[in-house]
Amino acid sequence: MALRPQHSRVGDVLRVSGTVLIAIHLVLSAWLVIQFEGQYTEGQPAPTKVKALVAIDKEQTLIDVEMENATSFLLYMLFRDYDEPVNSSQQNSSGSSPDDGAPHSSSETEQKEDVGWLKIGRKATLVSLVLLCLSECLVIAGIPFRSTLRAALLTGVVVCFLVVMPATYVLDLAGGDEIDKGDEKYTIAGETFVKKTEQGALAHEQSTVERSFLSTGIRFEMMFSGYDLGLVEPVNYSAVRSDIPGENDSDAKSYVEFHSNLDLKYGKNLPSLFLIPLMWFFFPAKPRYEKKKYAQLTGLE
Repeated sequence: MALRPQHSRVGDVLRVSGTVLIAIHLVLSAWLVIQFEGQYTEGQPAPTKVKALVAIDKEQTLIDVEMENATSFLLYMLFRDYDEPVNSSQQNSSGSSPDDGAPHSSSETEQKEDVGWLKIGRKATLVSLVLLCLSECLVIAGIPFRSTLRAALLTGVVVCFLVVMPATYVLDLAGGDEIDKGDEKYTIAGETFVKKTEQGALAHEQSTVERSFLSTGIRFEMMFSGYDLGLVEPVNYSAVRSDIPGENDSDAKSYVEFHSNLDLKYGKNLPSLFLIPLMWFFFPAKPRYEKKKYAQLTGLE
């Protein structure tokens, strides 16, 4: 007795219904869960810890943030005071007023920065689920290469959940691998710095990002550090920018270091997607038409 049953109309209905129900189940559940945990290890805001939980579904991004030992961080934000140098502001104002009447390129850069990568990932995932459901209907219609088609579409759905969604979230978080803003380069590690400081407010910035794989996702271990000019007297800005303060220098107390972990984990309901190949086995599609019969149906005889 063969393990795989014969084709039946009931099997077709169960296979299509099961695929649609699994697709709906995935649409209504969380697609990506991000766990963030960071801590100030050096400087005045230490030892403040920051924890965040982010859940991403088909249309929303839910965020829950919690801070521990926040007193030092609040005092740090209360006492820091950064004044942008007058010369740099004048340079920015003079550079932003062109004299030759040439067309501005600022609109192009704004469009590049405003790309909603996560929105694109959501749309691609929804489209892949819809196409997977339609492929089962085409299988019942008996189109050629139906097995290859639905296998390719199922692979596309898996890729969207396992690769596209995490990648688009990271791109949305960091604005690309690196975004140049003047002389500064903002990376993922910089984005996780809890209080985004003013441009140029951190001297001798350093950031590292190390990636590792988890059983259910990806982990980013990040570090961001620098000398916060908000804790330095304005007259010492240029000195701190040019040379790293010595250990006995009062400006050395402006050093701030922040370590964090960012875990991108897949939704708990994602394994239900792998029930679809089982339905293909236990509820097989109708065997291929013979050449003559197919020719009769298509009017090619």
